[in-house]
Amino acid sequence: MTVVVNPARTEEDEEIVSPTATNSNALDLPLTAPPDEAVITPYQYADYVSPTSDIIENESLENSPESPPNLYDDETQSDIVFVAGINDDTYRFPGHRRVLAATSPVFAALLSAKTDVIVVDYIDHRGFENLLRYYYCEPTQLTTVQTARSTLDAAYKFLCPQLAERCARKLDEMLDAEVALDIMRDLRFLCARLPGAASAPPLPALSDDRAARSLAQCASWCDMLAHNTLLVLDDNADAALQHEKLEDLTYEDLALIVKRDTLRVSNELVLIEALSRWSTAICKKYKRELTSANKRAALGELSYCPRYLLLQGDDLDRALGYELLEPMERALVLARARKLSAPIPVGAHQENLLRRWARPRPKEPAAAPVKLSVRSEPEPEEPQPTKLCARRPKKLKQPKYQIEDPYSYSSYTKRKGCCSKFADGLIRAFICLFD
Repeated sequence: MTVVVNPARTEEDEEIVSPTATNSNALDLPLTAPPDEAVITPYQYADYVSPTSDIIENESLENSPESPPNLYDDETQSDIVFVAGINDDTYRFPGHRRVLAATSPVFAALLSAKTDVIVVDYIDHRGFENLLRYYYCEPTQLTTVQTARSTLDAAYKFLCPQLAERCARKLDEMLDAEVALDIMRDLRFLCARLPGAASAPPLPALSDDRAARSLAQCASWCDMLAHNTLLVLDDNADAALQHEKLEDLTYEDLALIVKRDTLRVSNELVLIEALSRWSTAICKKYKRELTSANKRAALGELSYCPRYLLLQGDDLDRALGYELLEPMERALVLARARKLSAPIPVGAHQENLLRRWARPRPKEPAAAPVKLSVRSEPEPEEPQPTKLCARRPKKLKQPKYQIEDPYSYSSYTKRKGCCSKFADGLIRAFICLFD
């Protein structure tokens, strides 16, 4: 049995080993089909558009020409089997080469191999099942946060922007502090604007213009979801930082949250206690001693995120008691808070840190949310004052996200050459002249 690796994979995973292989000297099967079989290359797939872009949960969809009636989960006409799931939680799904190869360049690449079983061990089985349901024009089931999040991963890795849109809108509709922590886990790998995102799409996708556009559209939907998720975390900072799911985040995901200047906590102690809990959990996870030095090593520069000089009295003593800072840094904070002379000469770096720790956090949101669902609709604007000298409220910064439509006129003109544009302009000039 040959195992095919997804060319759109985004994370560094170990080599996939067939679960049924018993001989270590497995035969290398050719990746080309016999002469009597038609080979579908990754770049010969047809355009596939979902019948609707709305979230459908309980309603049936009409079947498209690519998917005949009752073909989903049909074993009699199936000619390929997918084993999808992470770790030992794997499920078997029957499929049809001609249906799936015409839907996505990733499926076309997978199905070009000569094999009857394809192992997809980098996607949760719920997400892969919803991906198949979408391509077979069956109603997708995005009823829980976990299912919608795993389906978003599947839509991104298989370059399906329509399904990615459904997942982004559904997740935005369910957003709160707890859901935001679930969404942010490894979301940076699917985004183009978040810090830590991949610097370039996978090379197989870039070799085809249509696949590159699909990848850019999927990343745009993930960027918009991440934008709204971070705004929710700003508004509900206390609830998010006190939740136990914060301890399950990776260092990079935690940094995306605690480094935000717009994180509106009721007290800096909430952030300090959250960082202490997270560092303790990391030390336990990697079997390290629970010392202050190990906790500071786990946090790195994140220990500088709290605004220590916004605390006073007992709160400041409690914050410094967690020992997230070095002893000399704690002495500098105490000296500055009590307006005493510094125990050591303060350099430029230390002075910048002290000024930052004393800077109040903004009370307004960082920007307006992107409208993805009813939840993220902008609130009605208050009536503006009529007096000319009256001070008008400051408007929120509007995020700029644009999903390129490959069939729009603007996208068509971008692909046109200079001669075509000149001829088009000349024809328009003659039309205007005769009109």
